Amino acid sequence: MRFLPAYLSIPALAALTLGTFHGAVAAAPGSAADMNKLVKPFFAEHCTNCHGEKKQKGDLRVDDLVVNFKSPKIMMHWEEIMNRINSGDMPPDDEPRPKPEEISKVADWIADQLHEAEAAKQSSGSDRVSFHKLTREEYANTVRDLLGVTFDVSSPSGLPEDPDWKGFERIGSVLTLSPAHVEKYLAAADAILDEALSIRPEPKREVIHWGPYDMRWKGFKEEYEARGIADQVRIEIVPNNYTTDTWNVDIKTTGDYLLRVKLSGLRPEGGRPPRLKMYMSSINETLIEQDVDAPEDQPIIIEKRVHLIAGKYPIRVINSVPGPNPEGRRSRHSGTPNAFTTMKSRVPWQIKLTDDDFKPIQPTLIIDSIDWDGPIVDSWPTGAHKRIFASKDAKEIVAQFAERAWRRPVQPGELTALMKPFEQSQKLGDSFELSVKSSLVAVMCAKSFLYLEEGKAKQSEARLSDYELASRLSYFLWSSMPDQRLMDLARDGKLHESATLRAEVSRMLKDDKAAAFAESFPRQWLQLRKVGMFPPDKELYPEYDENLEQSMVAETVGFFREVLKTNGSISEFLNSDWTMVNERLAMHYGMTGIIGDHVQRVSLKPEDHRGGLLTQASILSLTSDGTRHRPVHRGVWMLESIIGKPPPPPPANVPALSTPDAKAKKTTVREKLEQHRSDPNCTACHNKIDPLGIAFDNYDAIGRWRLVETIKDGTGDNPALDPSGKLPDGRAFKDSQELRHLLQDDTDKFATAFTEKLATYALRRGMTFVDREELKIITENSKKDHYRLPALIEALVTSPLFQKR
Repeated sequence: MRFLPAYLSIPALAALTLGTFHGAVAAAPGSAADMNKLVKPFFAEHCTNCHGEKKQKGDLRVDDLVVNFKSPKIMMHWEEIMNRINSGDMPPDDEPRPKPEEISKVADWIADQLHEAEAAKQSSGSDRVSFHKLTREEYANTVRDLLGVTFDVSSPSGLPEDPDWKGFERIGSVLTLSPAHVEKYLAAADAILDEALSIRPEPKREVIHWGPYDMRWKGFKEEYEARGIADQVRIEIVPNNYTTDTWNVDIKTTGDYLLRVKLSGLRPEGGRPPRLKMYMSSINETLIEQDVDAPEDQPIIIEKRVHLIAGKYPIRVINSVPGPNPEGRRSRHSGTPNAFTTMKSRVPWQIKLTDDDFKPIQPTLIIDSIDWDGPIVDSWPTGAHKRIFASKDAKEIVAQFAERAWRRPVQPGELTALMKPFEQSQKLGDSFELSVKSSLVAVMCAKSFLYLEEGKAKQSEARLSDYELASRLSYFLWSSMPDQRLMDLARDGKLHESATLRAEVSRMLKDDKAAAFAESFPRQWLQLRKVGMFPPDKELYPEYDENLEQSMVAETVGFFREVLKTNGSISEFLNSDWTMVNERLAMHYGMTGIIGDHVQRVSLKPEDHRGGLLTQASILSLTSDGTRHRPVHRGVWMLESIIGKPPPPPPANVPALSTPDAKAKKTTVREKLEQHRSDPNCTACHNKIDPLGIAFDNYDAIGRWRLVETIKDGTGDNPALDPSGKLPDGRAFKDSQELRHLLQDDTDKFATAFTEKLATYALRRGMTFVDREELKIITENSKKDHYRLPALIEALVTSPLFQKR
């Protein structure tokens, strides 16, 4: 790019940060009464002698301390007080000790204020204009719908990874802009428009064909032609094995390609099928990954449309099913190819692939050929080119493109600025199309494309305009730009009408683009990006592999999608008599009769010990670590994600669970936690956390069912597990199944917590006390329809909360 207007300069863009601007807020309603009734008497009895009017140790005075979310210094004082009373540092040892339940009530109250303050911080800023940067996913989807181009945001030439706030990756005040972002956006816009527009010569479509002799057996073709078996030579890949990176694909033109693989997959009787993974190792990108179950004499063709950037890339073809160490087995020791026909002609090798009856004993891939077909261009000039250059007037072209890209009408002054790159390019002698492209790049690098803008700088608006509402709705349910229907309704001023919104929610949820919501929301709400963060120890869990990890997440996402698709109730998230599994996960769960790589709905039996989200392996593993289950982590996750009452942070220097003497009797994690809870400073919080986690002790660190806890150190038998417990309100349960039923009985409370999560995702900001009453109304409105998920979404979209800034 030769020219960039001043308002699009890197320093100007880099200086612009994001925030959802609703104004800072003070303490939550009701907190003053609680403070007078609960906190001030506690301070008077235990704190004001040293931190009152006459004496202020450590420059801290508590008798006149107020809650003010606007003051970080004041809120830091509250956090310090909470940590001190939680840890037992205060009151000092020579003063009367408060009861644990008193500490718990005060600490919980302070924690609520701190959580409110944190949420308010995510919603703070200017009271007139809000900016919410598009996430990587939203940017890619917007480019797809705007220009028909697939842009890989996760590639090295893509965009930086999005940070998250409590799992949510779309919070405006967290998604800031840096110089690195700006440079990436400039490069991305230029590359995207290069591909979308037919300014370059028409690319020639061709097929790069790789046969066995192209891929591995170079130099053997003449010999095998002489023997009459040249067309029978194939390439085998045994488990936990891969081809070397000597296969390089040379992509001359960026674009979409059809990748076709002809192969067989030998599946041992009662065992797993081999799993194909095609991997570009230099850029860490997987092109294809799936199980292959096809007889040797009946090969299949796997075809996938992939987007490839021009360049030369080493390709690794992997059989990712676990197996023995692959070192020394990536090529045949004799250098002689294997001519697979009926397996009778195979040359002996280090690993025996079949038994004496030629039935497979190893999950083995047999590759016949790989084709790279493309670039695929549906028309030339491209559809995007024809739409953009339907007019011959540059100003009209830029105005129409900017309106679609910016999702609103363009003002005359903005259009004048956008035309400057075109004018400068024309002075340099560039063609008309290339000059227009310069202005289109400016459109795609402007804040109105990269951000969702809400409000006007010169006047305060309480509600969203219809154009702003169209964007909020489309990025909520589609993670992409509004379509033409939404834009037309916004232009006519009808979108904000309740009947119109209800109809649009129904229409949009039926659209294929709603798959983005069904995938993105549960991943963020449940913090599924943490799955695999602590890879399980291979010695303790040798069966854990990448395929299992992917299948775990697929179950949870598929479960959410099925509830949405079937108009199910959110109570099914707490407990259900069905789930979504594929063959790999079914094997992990001990289920039989499930065949195939795709997740499918299956009915559960009591002996499966599953139901709802809480017994799914993804949830159980993300709340564990690489060696053992973590009841406390599981309990905290439950409080945060399901109950909506995050516990106070633990005090500093909390000792880890003790490591028993090698000669001591084996003890469960529960027993160790009970010793830990004997400390009065720990009792109150752990009485709320631990029962929720211990209820799931029958599931190990990777979500397998068990009755005893396998313990390496200590003497005696592995101890039996006791998952029973009691909720803070006194209700008892004997295991996770009874707990799930208790939680389902409290669906009203879960619906309140879930609605807050849904609103946080939709509005791209944390919820604060000023939102509580409207959230309550939304929840009550959806209760009339038994908390069915589509009805809850509709209740949110048609609420005043969704339509206000």
